[in-house]
Amino acid sequence: MQYKEVSMTTSRFGEAPEAQFYRSARVYVSNSVWWFDTREGVQFGPFICKIAASCALAVYVAQHVHENATTRMLSTQIAGSQDRIAHMIEEVVEVIRQHQDFGQLAATNWAKWRLEELRRKATATSETVGRIRVLEFTLRHPEQTFSFDQFLRFRAR
Repeated sequence: MQYKEVSMTTSRFGEAPEAQFYRSARVYVSNSVWWFDTREGVQFGPFICKIAASCALAVYVAQHVHENATTRMLSTQIAGSQDRIAHMIEEVVEVIRQHQDFGQLAATNWAKWRLEELRRKATATSETVGRIRVLEFTLRHPEQTFSFDQFLRFRAR
C-alpha cells in the first residue's frame, strides 16, 4: 500500500484526496485592533474591542436580512448562526423594523425599553449580554444602524 501526500493529508495511491474546507474567523484582531470580514471580501474596522466588532457584524448582517426580508431566503440556516451572533441579529432586525414602521424616535425608544427589560428581568448569560451590548451599540450609532450607506462610509476599508 502506497500513500501520497497532498496538502498535509494522506490518501491511497490512485485515489483523489478529499477536499478539506475551513472557514477563517470573521472577527479577528490585527495590530491590537479588531476587524471583521464579510463573505463578499470587504473588511470593516478598526474596532477597539471584540464586542464592538461583533456588534457591528450583527448590524451588518441584520441590515442584509432586513433588506432581503421580502425575497425568499435560500439558506436554511438562521442568519448569524455560524458566527454565534443570531441572538444579536434578532435584536437589531427588530430595531430596524421599528424604524421602518414608526420612525427613528420610536425605534430608539423601543431599543431603550428593550435594553431596560433585559437588564431588569434577564439572567446574565452570554446571550443576554450579547443582546444588551448590541442594543447599546445601536443606541450609540443610530446613523449606522438605520442607514446602510452611513455604515459603509464609517466602517468599510
